[in-house]
Amino acid sequence: MTGRGGKRRAGGAGYAALLGLGATVFGFPLYWMVRGAVIDQATWTRVPLVWFPGRDLITLDAFKEIFTSTQFRMGRVLLNTFALATMTMVCNVAFDCMAGFALAKMRVPGKKYVVVGLLITLMVPFEALMVPLYLVVTKLGLANTFPGIVLPGAASAFCIILMRQFFLSVPNDLIEAGVIDGADWGQIFARIAMPLAAPAVATVAVITFLAGWESYIWPLLITDPHSEFDVLQKVLAQATMVTQSGTMDTEFPWLMAAALISTVPVLLLFILCQRFFIAGLTGGALKG
Repeated sequence: MTGRGGKRRAGGAGYAALLGLGATVFGFPLYWMVRGAVIDQATWTRVPLVWFPGRDLITLDAFKEIFTSTQFRMGRVLLNTFALATMTMVCNVAFDCMAGFALAKMRVPGKKYVVVGLLITLMVPFEALMVPLYLVVTKLGLANTFPGIVLPGAASAFCIILMRQFFLSVPNDLIEAGVIDGADWGQIFARIAMPLAAPAVATVAVITFLAGWESYIWPLLITDPHSEFDVLQKVLAQATMVTQSGTMDTEFPWLMAAALISTVPVLLLFILCQRFFIAGLTGGALKG
């Protein structure tokens, strides 16, 4: 019994050490952002390094500066980013859910080939599609416009497949009961399938909102520098590049404050929706 108890304690200690290491690795960048955002430039460059600034060194001036600075324009940029993330989420929830339901429950000719095609597109990196997508959007006159940023991400092959897998787990008896009661496909989708698929819908909403919030490459490509439709990640990356090149007098606490603002909504959204997120990802996993 003593040997078994010793092994159990050793295993628990190893598990705790592993958790502590993981918490340190993933938590340190967040701490570094918070620390950098609440001190001034003089404290940031002080030698030796101030790991834990006292109350006399803490200031919120960096947050005030990024909202008043013409370089960041944080109020406008946050509004643009939130609008982009929200529109991306709304479009994906609508289109991906309808497409997933059609591929799962409706008699669509060649739908197996459609599913295979969607799976193939998951293997194609976005960078390979940027140039043709840019040419199409430019030809349509949508370059440097808000629809030009939103529309290319209005649907997701991954989320369509996710919704299809979840809708496959919905019993066909419920669909047939709706048909017997005189419901059309739109009513079956809205009143029967969608309420049952709430965890998967929440998962799609979280994934696509975060994708819109964190988008960088496409807004950078399709909009001009300092565009009216600048988004958070683009502005933050541009500020970081000019700071490192020395072409503009940007203080590092400003960058940390902007980075913290871009990170906090992501963390809060995942923490609040974690239960639905996990349920949605695993809900249709066993259904082929």
